[in-house]
Amino acid sequence: MFSSTMYAQGTKEEPKHWVLGASEIVDVHSKVNNKDYSLIINLPSSYAQNPSKKYPVFYFCDGYYDFPLVTMIYYDQLFDQTAPECILVGLSYKGENLDYGRLRSYDLTPTKVDSAGGTGGGADYLRTIEEVFIPYVESHYRVDTGFRALGGSSLGGLFTLYAMFTKPALFNAYISSSPAVFWDRGWPILLEEQYHQQHKDLPVALYMTGAEKEFSDSPGFIESIKFYGSLLGKRDYKNFRYQFRVIDDAYHASSKPEAYTRGMQFIFEPLMKSK
Repeated sequence: MFSSTMYAQGTKEEPKHWVLGASEIVDVHSKVNNKDYSLIINLPSSYAQNPSKKYPVFYFCDGYYDFPLVTMIYYDQLFDQTAPECILVGLSYKGENLDYGRLRSYDLTPTKVDSAGGTGGGADYLRTIEEVFIPYVESHYRVDTGFRALGGSSLGGLFTLYAMFTKPALFNAYISSSPAVFWDRGWPILLEEQYHQQHKDLPVALYMTGAEKEFSDSPGFIESIKFYGSLLGKRDYKNFRYQFRVIDDAYHASSKPEAYTRGMQFIFEPLMKSK
């Protein structure tokens, strides 16, 4: 179970644990990069009561940070009937007291930048998702393989875009919140340009956001997102559902709740219309 600790106010009682129901953590090893990972999984409330039903899956980066946030947003969407029941999979790492900043900086970046320290493990991480994470989930849970989505924020948003233009068929839909598209002197922009030169079709849905107040000391961050967002809006990809939004009066990390809320509504819209 995924839990946090609460203390009884004004008493000397032992701490109690608050648990996100229907959530579990499983450990998996990747032979691709010889690393140990954890998948934080939330199952729909009907999962046990409806043994014949299969569910779409939403994978998202930085599960060690964002699992409670994304899970609560998902349940709000269920209440509002703007998302179907689905399986949530937060991508995480095995172990205690880990340096998540260092781990994510390596796995979520598609190229090596010497000035940024350990980076450039994105290709192996994407292979790990394709060859380890997805097969594990689809072999251990009742999954509707007809719909699979990926989301991420910041470097996770960068990785989401990298995955979309490297292996677009791996997922049906993508949410990219405040992606670091200025990475490696705008390398993601060059990746999209290469894809555009070779493909007329991009049969996926993408919801992308930037925050108006991303970083006061790095105005190029939001400007690069705006440029990238406008660029995609002008492309003529067939079968491409796309929406871009700059979240006003919002900052880099605190814009995630709105990005995931609106993103889920957008990517799940076709599934809700088909019900």
